[in-house]
This record gives sequence, C-alpha cells and structure tokens, in this order.
Amino acid sequence: MSKKEAKKKHMPKWLDITLRVIEWTLIIFIMICMLSLLAQRMTGNTPELFGYSTYTVVTDSMRGTYDVGDVVLCKRIKDPLSYMKDTGFEEGEVIAFIAPHNFDREDKLAGYTVTHRIMTAPYYDEETDTWYVETRGDAYEIKDRVPIPVENIQGIIVGANKSISKIMQFVSKWYGFVTVIAIPLLAILIWQIAIIIKEKSRVSLENIETEKQKTLKEIEAEHNEKIELLKKQAIEEYLNKEKEK
Repeated sequence: MSKKEAKKKHMPKWLDITLRVIEWTLIIFIMICMLSLLAQRMTGNTPELFGYSTYTVVTDSMRGTYDVGDVVLCKRIKDPLSYMKDTGFEEGEVIAFIAPHNFDREDKLAGYTVTHRIMTAPYYDEETDTWYVETRGDAYEIKDRVPIPVENIQGIIVGANKSISKIMQFVSKWYGFVTVIAIPLLAILIWQIAIIIKEKSRVSLENIETEKQKTLKEIEAEHNEKIELLKKQAIEEYLNKEKEK
C-alpha cells in the first residue's frame, strides 16, 4: 500500500468531506467572480468586485505618483453625495471621476474616467445648485479647467502595484484571460471530474468484489449443504443395509 493510499485510508470521513466542500466552494467562488468580471466587461461596465474596481492609467497626468500602464485600485462609492455628508472628501485624496464637458481643451475626455487629486474640498455652488471639488493631476501645477461635480466621483484610489499592473494588463486581454484564468479553471474542473469518476469506479469495483465474495460464499454454502446431504444419505443407506442383515 502506498503512503498516499495509507493516508487516504486513515483520513476521517468527515475530514475528507469537509475538504471536498471547501475545495468546491472555492472553485464555484472563483467561477462566479470570473463570470461576473467577464459579464461586466462585455456590457461595457467597469468591472467591480467586493466594492473595488481597477483602472488602468492611460495618460501621464499623474506622473510621479502613477505611471502610464499602472493599474490602480479604487474603492467604489455608490452615492458620493451621501458619502460627502457622512464621511467627506478631503483635500489630497486621489479620486476616480467621470470627466465633465470641457474638462480638457479638445473635450476628448468627457464621459471617461479620470484619476486626479482633490485640491479643493467639496463646496456648494448656489447658481448651479451643485456640489463641486477641484482637482489636479500630480504632473501639473495648475488645477483642472473645470470643477468636478461630486456626483461624478466614482471612488477613492487606495493604491497601485507594479506587479499587479502587469498581471492585470495581461489578464485584460482575451489571451491573457484564457491563459491565466480559463485554462487553469478548466483544468481544475477536469481534475475534479476525473477524481469523481475514479471514486465512482473504485466504489463500483468494490461493489463488484463484494458481490463476487457474496456469490462465492453462497456457492460454498450450497456445496457444503450438498456434501452434508450426501453424507446423511450415505449414513441412512448404511444403516438400512445393516438392518436388513
């Protein structure tokens, strides 16, 4: 018996079941997360998981803090106006927001997500009946052309990582998603299915062996019964012959 078989044999059934439940829970959890992210990308929405999203820096406006290609992690804010009243946006925080019209000279960024730093805390404009913050890219010495409506804020940037940035860039491509996520996940599923099939085969073989042993015992019992019957008949014949004498 191999060490692996011996270990499996001595493993309590409850522990084996618990490990299987944990394993499948993790697999299902990963599948749900990946399908959720994939669906969000296909529908054009910013992928979000557990209240966080990632954004890839595409301009050098935050040069010195975040470089082009960096992936930043953003804590999403569902209701920025309520957040402003309860927690508040502070000067110096880096935020992600939807750029309003006239944000840049060519107005090319309007409607896109921009990551800049808050330079002026939220203030109220009676004329437009709107709360605003003023922002600036770390690479510039002047504030952005127009103030940002608080309701345009998507969330607060909590950090970035060079290694994660490279991984996220790779995974964001279809071939990266297939290589890093789809293939390993498929391999895990196939492996689990193979284990289930192997287990069923083992149980089936054990059942066959059990039936075989049962049949052999029945044949042996029947054989012994016949022998006992023949012995009994032989004894009776012998006694009858002795009586006849």
